[in-house]
Amino acid sequence: MKAVYKDCFNLLCGKMLGSGIHRDVFECKLRPDLVVKVEKSDHRYFANVMEMFFWDEHHYRESVATWLAPCEYLSPDGRILLQRRAQPIADESQLPKQLPSFLADLKMSNFGMLDGRVVCVDYALNITNASTRMRKAEWR
Repeated sequence: MKAVYKDCFNLLCGKMLGSGIHRDVFECKLRPDLVVKVEKSDHRYFANVMEMFFWDEHHYRESVATWLAPCEYLSPDGRILLQRRAQPIADESQLPKQLPSFLADLKMSNFGMLDGRVVCVDYALNITNASTRMRKAEWR
């Protein structure tokens, strides 16, 4: 069965785009407009589950959803998440001066450009109360 899993991974995942504490991110071979976020197997933090949950809870609120890269699919056990692919931010001048309060992990690598706007691509660790009160962005 291990060969089947490897074959499925190779069918779905292309080049690695990045890696964080809890997940690796890959190009999606089947749909280039998506990325594949794969939870690292050494521990279960459920970052994909938290991100999808946050998207599902708030995607209908335009004032919240406009700041997020949309999540499209979560695997049954939460290890794989498909999310809309945003382009990396080229330089700090593209970063907004103010952000909604619910965005907490302000690293440039956690944001990208999608459909002409800045969106958060890694919001698993954000504040669960989606307050859209704007505050000064203190980028790390």
